Amino acid sequence: MRVALLFLLQICTLSSCVMYSAPENDTNFSNESKLSDFVGCYKNIGESGEDNSQVLLSNVIWPNNNEISHKKIKQIHVQLIAKNSINVEALSGTEVIYNSTFVNDKDFTINEGLITIKNEFLGSIAAESGNPFIGVASGSTTIGLDQNGHGKMSDTATFAGTAFIFIPLAGHIDSSVRFIKSKNECHLGTKSQG
Repeated sequence: MRVALLFLLQICTLSSCVMYSAPENDTNFSNESKLSDFVGCYKNIGESGEDNSQVLLSNVIWPNNNEISHKKIKQIHVQLIAKNSINVEALSGTEVIYNSTFVNDKDFTINEGLITIKNEFLGSIAAESGNPFIGVASGSTTIGLDQNGHGKMSDTATFAGTAFIFIPLAGHIDSSVRFIKSKNECHLGTKSQG
């Protein structure tokens, strides 16, 4: 019995993981950001940890939008148009590729300087064909400004359960991406869509 318990503890230790990925010199979120603090020009390509794939800010703002060619976008321009509204433009050089207006407490909510884009809780009972996982998982995507004023996105996921009924799995994944905010204004666009 003691050998079986030690074996089970080893499996539990080996099957749990914590992964963290962030750009060099990553700083925490600023929890005092107001909507007006988001105004500015951001690089569309984010800086992340070495092993991460390229993250595009336009893909975060307009996910699953087939009208946008995200790879053509070089900058994201955020403008305050009312106390609770912003206009966001996707720029490629001087051309506006896409733009949208977002209203606080309608399209998003700022809480302590952060905007939560996605917050999910999932349960799995391995009912789908090919799914060996039984357990729960949660994840969220949050954007805001870091303590240096640059854009920051954080993706977190936590999971716990078993695979193939008897292999325990648990883990936490946290990745951060920085979107550099330019000290200069974006090039103004010449045509608009969206």
